[in-house]
Amino acid sequence: MLLSGATERRTLVTSEFFSDIASTVLSKTLDAQAARQKAIANNIANVETPGYKRQYVSFEEELRHVLERKGGHDIREGLRGLAPRLLTDSVSPSRPDGNNVNIDAEIADLAKVSLKYKAAATLLEDKIAMLRNAIKEGK
Repeated sequence: MLLSGATERRTLVTSEFFSDIASTVLSKTLDAQAARQKAIANNIANVETPGYKRQYVSFEEELRHVLERKGGHDIREGLRGLAPRLLTDSVSPSRPDGNNVNIDAEIADLAKVSLKYKAAATLLEDKIAMLRNAIKEGK
C-alpha cells in the first residue's frame, strides 16, 4: 500500500514513538498489572476452595534485570521477550484445609494493583497526547 508523504511520515513517527523504551515499559507494566488483577480475582474466587494455592504474578524483578543491561539494543531485545509470569505460592502457610489465600491481603493487593495500573495508563495517555499535539502543530 502506498502512503502519501504526510501519512507515511505520520506512520513512521507513530511507529518510532511507540517503539521507544519508555512506551514499551509502560505497555508491559499495564500487561503485568492486568495479569495481577486476574490472578487476585481468581484467588478471591477460590478463597474457600480446599487445597487451593494462591497465585501471583512475577514481573518487576525481570524488568529490573532487563533495564540494568547496557545499551539500547540489549534493552529493546530484553523487553521484547519480557512478559508477566503467573506463579503458584506454595510457601505461604496454609489453613487446615490446605488453602493459603488471605482475603485481606488479596483485597489490599487489588487496591495497589489498581493504582499502579491507573498510573501507568495515565502516563501512556499523556505520551499519546504529546504525540497528537506534535502532529497537530506539524500540519
